[in-house]
Amino acid sequence: MKFETVKLEGVYPSDFAPSTDVIEIQRHFAAYDWYDGRMLGSKLNYSNNHVEDLVVFNSNIFMPLVGKVLYADVNLTEDYLVLKEIAASLNTTLYVLWESDARFGEEDKPLNELLSKAVWNTNEDKLTKKAYIKRKKLTWDKVI
Repeated sequence: MKFETVKLEGVYPSDFAPSTDVIEIQRHFAAYDWYDGRMLGSKLNYSNNHVEDLVVFNSNIFMPLVGKVLYADVNLTEDYLVLKEIAASLNTTLYVLWESDARFGEEDKPLNELLSKAVWNTNEDKLTKKAYIKRKKLTWDKVI
């Protein structure tokens, strides 16, 4: 069997290339040691050690009027206070979205539609996995 090497060129359409404005916004995150691509470690190990926590791996963090400002692994149960502080330093609301809601072509949707898919935003209180599942169940019950 013969294999050919395929050379990929360019950037994947969903790759995040922050603008100059977004790079300035990211400095607020950096003050809290949050950087693009922040990882919490092995997804399996982290999930097993934080069973009750709502963890959003590969999340997209958005700001109104700006769009995506950061992608990172986020433990909303533990990180929510830091995100609230960052939002206050930026005088805005931050929205955390699942990876699939703001990548792979989805990022081209209107900003208000993207923000409506947020798992959580900094105007809300602490969110646990149990509370999130309950919220989603109530939403699904309305649909059915």
